[in-house]
Amino acid sequence: MKIQCQLDQQVESLFDRCPELCGFSVRSENDELFVSDVGIAPRLSAQQYGEIYQDIARTLADVLEEDPAAEQLLRGRTFARTLH
Repeated sequence: MKIQCQLDQQVESLFDRCPELCGFSVRSENDELFVSDVGIAPRLSAQQYGEIYQDIARTLADVLEEDPAAEQLLRGRTFARTLH
């Protein structure tokens, strides 16, 4: 449960830092995780897109560094911005 709370907080912070980020998925291939299906609106430059992608990757790497068991929570999951 603690891992889930930390993951939720990190992802919420990510969406706060990146207002253009609509969502992303975490896929698994050959026992490795990678970020895919990054949704961004409005359309940004390739450099801005790359910065957001790197922020996602850093955030997930930090979560995994804190607790490697978080891999099971990330695998095959899609994260989307919550609209209020």
